[in-house]
Amino acid sequence: MQNETKNERREKKTLGHKREWPETGGHSHRVIFDKKTLERPQTTWKALSFVAAAGLLVGGVAILTAPQTKNVGPIAPVAANSRPEFGLATTLRSLTTERPVAIAAGWGDEFFLADRGGVGLYNLSGERIEYWASEGDAPSAIAFVVDETSEKNGALFVAYSERIDAIYFATDRVVEETKVDEADENVEQSEKPVVRTARGAAKGGATTILTIPGANVAAVAATPDRLFVGDYDANRVWRYSWRTLDKLRDAEKKETPPDCEIGAPDAALAYPGFRPATEPQMSVVYSSATNEIVVANSGLFRVDAFNVDSGAWNAEHSWAKTPGTERAFGGAANPIALVVSPNGWIATAETGKLNAASGKKSPLQIFDSFLGTWIAECFSGEIAATEPRVATPISLALSEDGTKILALKSNGEIDVYEGR
Repeated sequence: MQNETKNERREKKTLGHKREWPETGGHSHRVIFDKKTLERPQTTWKALSFVAAAGLLVGGVAILTAPQTKNVGPIAPVAANSRPEFGLATTLRSLTTERPVAIAAGWGDEFFLADRGGVGLYNLSGERIEYWASEGDAPSAIAFVVDETSEKNGALFVAYSERIDAIYFATDRVVEETKVDEADENVEQSEKPVVRTARGAAKGGATTILTIPGANVAAVAATPDRLFVGDYDANRVWRYSWRTLDKLRDAEKKETPPDCEIGAPDAALAYPGFRPATEPQMSVVYSSATNEIVVANSGLFRVDAFNVDSGAWNAEHSWAKTPGTERAFGGAANPIALVVSPNGWIATAETGKLNAASGKKSPLQIFDSFLGTWIAECFSGEIAATEPRVATPISLALSEDGTKILALKSNGEIDVYEGR
């Protein structure tokens, strides 16, 4: 016994009863009680209290640091006191001599406008800042990624009939006008607004990232993990992972099969399928609030939502016209374009005539994006009883801060609606 080492004596003193249990974080925790502790009830309770507190602390840390999923289940409808209200603030005219195709919001008050000749960067004053001419085919759709969580943040995707090109922009360019006066001592440095700009920030020209021979691409949308491509002729949305597409970066051919087909009819769920009917327009957008792809199913007077991960249709977040329902899609007013707000509402642009007899004063209506119930109308001025709407909205964009809706019309004009 006298030859026992110090470590051996410590082991005999401390080893007693062991308790193990699994935790949320996947770790196994062990608590060791000294035999002397078990002989003293007061000391035992103190030890147990300490262990319980430690367990709660570890569990709380595990919950807070665990990866979060965006699809967290049902989301409450838009609250009555947060009713979105937008009114027509201005109309931008004669921005391009080419026929317009699509619009996408950029950073701050910038936006991208695709026409038959290429893609331009503009500000809300109507000034064209830069222009990237297309080689060969004319663009059919565009999408710009404004997402701090995505490695594709600052990427502009330009769709053509059978391919997708990308232009990448640096994310370190800041609009000087947004910087707060350095002399203002009441504003902390961390509170100063930072607004990025794509002006002079392109890292190079357009590069092809995907080709789809035989397709008729009319829409494109991006999430942090995937690219979604709307094929008008196939009545489908094809899904591709960025991991797969990145492997094609140095390949001679940029072809690869999609990993998911979205929009097929499903008799078991009573889903009629995806049938866009306003060629060449097609609207596919990403809803970060529900982790879903939302499409304007114009041929069936519907708005449909599909889970990003599974590709499954979500009946709860989809809706169609309902006879006798106020402001619902009806007649020739089928949804042709849409934008989804993270705040729980969706704005749709509708085709067809607009007059006082229709009960609508604007081609833009706002619905609860989860229930499909009508919320508000984007006011655009008084409409005469027999005055038709000449120019139809063909593409919508929601500004980065969610305060402006940009509606590109078939005549090339852009109506800017501001929240109020």
